[in-house]
Amino acid sequence: MNENNISPTVENTEPNEKNEKEEIQWSYSGKAMRAQCFLYWLITFLLFGGGLCAAFTGWLNNFYFWGWIGIVVVTALLWLQFFAAYFYRTWTLHYKLTTHRLYTYHGLFTKTSDSMELVYIEDVQLVQTFWDRLLNGGVGRIVIFSSADKTHQRLLITGIENPQSIFEKVDTARANVRAKRAIISGS
Repeated sequence: MNENNISPTVENTEPNEKNEKEEIQWSYSGKAMRAQCFLYWLITFLLFGGGLCAAFTGWLNNFYFWGWIGIVVVTALLWLQFFAAYFYRTWTLHYKLTTHRLYTYHGLFTKTSDSMELVYIEDVQLVQTFWDRLLNGGVGRIVIFSSADKTHQRLLITGIENPQSIFEKVDTARANVRAKRAIISGS
């Protein structure tokens, strides 16, 4: 066999597929609505408790039937709104972070997908209220500021479970993309 016929190996010049396909996905956590759930339970308790007190004191004698119908309807509408918001948020709000972009997905009947280049993110802020830490199981929200992206100059990502980790990953990915761009451009 002639050794001169062996062709040299060609190195793969494409980006590393592992780095390019690295992505982090998360979605809205139902824990973010715990405080609202507690509030709705309190309102329900107060409505029915008030109705019982009014019935025992004779205040609702003339409107007894319609008073209870009103309490039941208001309570049912309140909880219907809560569960509609809960299922909408948990089923439709999704996010994905890749090495170059942050994607947002939302919508039930009309799906909307949007992306933001990480290089255009100017600042990232983590917000956790007292209620988020105390009642909602440590969820939080991340605010992303970008003056270059005209559709999302201020992108709010809410209901994130383990927000510190997501915040650090977004900020690290942003810094990495900006550092690579500075090396490439030579500035």
